[in-house]
Amino acid sequence: MFNLLNIYAKGSDPMGLVLFTYPLIVFVVSLVMQLILKKKVGILLINFAFWLVLTFTVLNSSFLIYCFVYTVISFLGTLMADIIISIKNKFKNRSRA
Repeated sequence: MFNLLNIYAKGSDPMGLVLFTYPLIVFVVSLVMQLILKKKVGILLINFAFWLVLTFTVLNSSFLIYCFVYTVISFLGTLMADIIISIKNKFKNRSRA
């Protein structure tokens, strides 16, 4: 059975999780958090701290590079949310005029 979050599950593919599932989750969560909170630096710090703690508690230190990669992916998610917000504001301002 496909298990998203348990990298030690029988039959799971850890590299598939690291390379595809976790980045997708990070991107979507960052996008949604930016749409709700509108605090880019806070979201990036929360994401970085989460993966850093996970690196040294659950995973090993070789996962540290992914901590930085996931923070960059989180930044891209917040940028996408900023674009969505600006487009929404343009349409809102256009409808008022």
